[in-house]
Amino acid sequence: MLFELINHHISPSNSKTAVIDSSLNIFSYTDLFNKIKEIETQFQSSNLSKGLIVILKYDKSFLGLAYLLTCLKLGVIYIPVDVNIPENKLKSIIHSSNANALIDENFSIKKLNADVSNIDKNSCCVLYTSGSTGNPKGVIISHENLKPFINWSCKEFNITSEDIITSYAPFHFDLSTFDIYSSLKQGATIWLINKTLSTNFKLISEQIAKVNPSIWYATPTVFKMLYRYGNLKNNSQPKIVLFAGEVFDIQDLNALRLVWNNSTFYNLYGPTETNVCTYHKLPSKIETNRTETYPIGKACDYAETKISKSGELLVSGKSIMQGYINEKQLTEKKFETLDGKMWLKTGDIVEERNGLLYYLHRNDRMIKHNGFRVELGEIEKELKTHTNIIDVACIYFKNKIVALYTGQKTSTIKLKTFCNQHLLSYMIPAQFNHLNKMPINSNGKIDYSELINNFNDNE
Repeated sequence: MLFELINHHISPSNSKTAVIDSSLNIFSYTDLFNKIKEIETQFQSSNLSKGLIVILKYDKSFLGLAYLLTCLKLGVIYIPVDVNIPENKLKSIIHSSNANALIDENFSIKKLNADVSNIDKNSCCVLYTSGSTGNPKGVIISHENLKPFINWSCKEFNITSEDIITSYAPFHFDLSTFDIYSSLKQGATIWLINKTLSTNFKLISEQIAKVNPSIWYATPTVFKMLYRYGNLKNNSQPKIVLFAGEVFDIQDLNALRLVWNNSTFYNLYGPTETNVCTYHKLPSKIETNRTETYPIGKACDYAETKISKSGELLVSGKSIMQGYINEKQLTEKKFETLDGKMWLKTGDIVEERNGLLYYLHRNDRMIKHNGFRVELGEIEKELKTHTNIIDVACIYFKNKIVALYTGQKTSTIKLKTFCNQHLLSYMIPAQFNHLNKMPINSNGKIDYSELINNFNDNE
């Protein structure tokens, strides 16, 4: 069980700080031990035991972390969801998972289905992800899936009890497993950033100076927002910066690195189904003349990678998911057997150069437009080099390519002229829409679903 890996420091006599919350309240490992014991009683009185499934619907807090860890200790399989999840989506998750109970924002336990789950009782959690397809699916992650990643992380990033790890990602995003379990395993401190604080980058930067976190793990979008609106000071920079989840444009990455010029940066890669499976440590010297994004690197020591004939990255190893909850056919489609070994199909197209893997694009963002295959990410990449554009997202709407962007509003004629110089004619967007703000989902990525759902064709 994963709890055995992290419980050495959670004791009745450890006064070291375990948690700093979003209001900068401090809680010790003893406080955490006592709260878990208290919640155990509540679970037992509600007959929540090993193998049952519980949905956790609350914001990040010390108490919320304690409830999650109680699930871990008792072998209760937890499904974390956004505290503001729409009711229809919550009902969909309840139905698809056959969850037995729900713990809400008031930390009351509501009984749901009485049936015992048919998934492996040694499962740790189920993380629902829509990915880039927009279809929610529950990824079953076992204790044994998480252990190699946590052990590798602690060793690779030299995490000690002196570290303060920033926990920006919400509990329902797989990045949070690093924040929680790596910090607790080493007896370090975890700084919890809740939903309200997560969008106030000015306040986050003020708190950075007080907390002095030593390790940050977040998406490039989060780091870009922090750099642009956070008024960062380079006298309170972390020793380790980890980014994952999407491509980090080199201009934005270098801008951050010039502020955090003593930090060591890593590019981590891996969908929820594999957790982190490859990594690349950036060179210590900031390459200001570099134009190409950094590679996703090489496989972690618990994973293997292979490139299929179509260029798709395949991954095998100990961190691979158990499958999608109650989705047998979908699970079978995700795996491929080669050389007598099971490989997970990531859906990402990559290439290998000089022993390193380079991410190219998603295979599910490839469209067929006017008879040509077009990768929307390639259009975004070129448009981001325009001096007036800060962020850009491309969607395919009614058989036309639409580019939505933030930054300085620029005439369509000028943008199309720019595209003529950088893109093939059939890749040039038919429409450009200026946005005051790019929608960001709860995982800290551009929310393509919201862009499509709210798109106004007349803008």
